[in-house]
Amino acid sequence: MATFNENNYRKITTYYKTLGEKKLFKSSLSSLNLNKRVFLFYFKYKNIPICALPRLRSILASRHSFLSFCYNFFNFVNSNGVCVEISEDSISLIAKFVVSHEIGHIVDKNIYKSKEQYSAIIYSIIDKIIEYDIDVSNNNIHKENIPDDLEKNLIALKKNLINREVTAWNNAKSMVNIKNSHEEFIFNKVKEYALATYNFGNLKSVVREHNIDTILRYTKKVA
Repeated sequence: MATFNENNYRKITTYYKTLGEKKLFKSSLSSLNLNKRVFLFYFKYKNIPICALPRLRSILASRHSFLSFCYNFFNFVNSNGVCVEISEDSISLIAKFVVSHEIGHIVDKNIYKSKEQYSAIIYSIIDKIIEYDIDVSNNNIHKENIPDDLEKNLIALKKNLINREVTAWNNAKSMVNIKNSHEEFIFNKVKEYALATYNFGNLKSVVREHNIDTILRYTKKVA
């Protein structure tokens, strides 16, 4: 695990504050070519993940989640030998592209079908965990130790999520105004980082991130 770089985080928070924090998100939203109204709900003190609510045509965002995204993004690109400077310009572009990506989910015509498939895969994973009596609290669970059919479900889950994200990013690119090669470069790197996050993790992290542990506890109580 990379050591936390306090200096970099301080730079990000300083530039973000200068850019107006919530105002940055509002200006990013208004800069997009949209034919429908989209609502923005911003939380300064709560840790709310940046996400879209397609049925409500809404975007949720928070100070904490955006700062975390930026910090992890700069770590990701700079650790791969690509130097992206922490600056007002780069943070402003990240905000614009993150917002456009969430709008990309809202305008995705197949989003509900994708989410139905996602739910079916999640419940298949739960069924297999119960069938094989797997202790998800065991820290020694490793990918190679799980049954093949459960492994296939995990792969199907990643494919579902990545396909949905790729569609959203493609939609984002069609509506965002990319002015030059520098902005194109940042857009592609933000997309690359966002998609890379779906290629990591094992059964234990999938259980935690998709609230499967909560469903399993409830299932055991009902049983």
